[in-house]
Amino acid sequence: MMVLKQVDRRSGLTKKEFVNEYLRPQKPVVFTDLTKDWPAMHKWSLDFFKSQYGDLTVPVFSSNYSKPGPGYMSSDKEMKFRDFLAETEKGHTDLRLFLFDIFRSAPELRDDFQFPTVMRGFLKRFPFMFFGGEGSEVTMHYDIDCANVFLTQFVGHKRVILFPPEESAKIYHHPYTVKSLIAPEKPDYEKFPALQNVQGYETILSHGEMIFMPTRYWHYMHYLDFSFGLALRSQSSWATRGRGAFNIASHFLVDKGFNLLAPERWHEWKERAAYERARPFEPKQPNHGELNASL
Repeated sequence: MMVLKQVDRRSGLTKKEFVNEYLRPQKPVVFTDLTKDWPAMHKWSLDFFKSQYGDLTVPVFSSNYSKPGPGYMSSDKEMKFRDFLAETEKGHTDLRLFLFDIFRSAPELRDDFQFPTVMRGFLKRFPFMFFGGEGSEVTMHYDIDCANVFLTQFVGHKRVILFPPEESAKIYHHPYTVKSLIAPEKPDYEKFPALQNVQGYETILSHGEMIFMPTRYWHYMHYLDFSFGLALRSQSSWATRGRGAFNIASHFLVDKGFNLLAPERWHEWKERAAYERARPFEPKQPNHGELNASL
């Protein structure tokens, strides 16, 4: 069966310890105290964003994001930020807001947080925010630009499930994309038998905690209640930058192109390819002839 270990949770982690124990071995970790001096920790809230930035127009997404066809990898609709927050506040919803660059419209919010000093290479032009209501999910994927991600949790709680890049075939990675359609909280071992041999990590993030997700780490998010997050990204090598550029080109030229031409056939081909790549990692079926002979 799938094995999920708890992500390490550390306080007082020095730069040297982080580099030696997590960055170099490419292992996730939760910082429990790295944001304690951020003004955002006591300033940013649902009411704060509704009152100060509610008039912004935002693109809203649902689980339709991964479905083939004209809406593939696109937002469902646009709405006022205030109305989106009010909708998510009501309770269980599929709606979410991701890769939201609120800082273009509100650059003053940059003063409310600091980039970590545990490593270099932060992409300071690209902090992004993510908002979701209770029950919304972020399907299994890794970040297309292959950056290291430092995700800080605000307000509520979020379950995070992670898999290292070497597990890609076992989780049925769709070629020419950075996504997988497995449901890690309810693994279907009959449909995806290679999942039985997968090993990964899990944790639940609370307000003020920051998780480090190394480059090309697969991640799935489940909003246990309304919450939002801030993602800060870093590039640790030119190799990962090059891999990210290749991913972006493949996504826009190959994946989106074939989706426009033949969405259903293209989706079926990606699924077949994912199954073929996973087959060597599926559990061996017993040989009934050998079994009978041993008896």
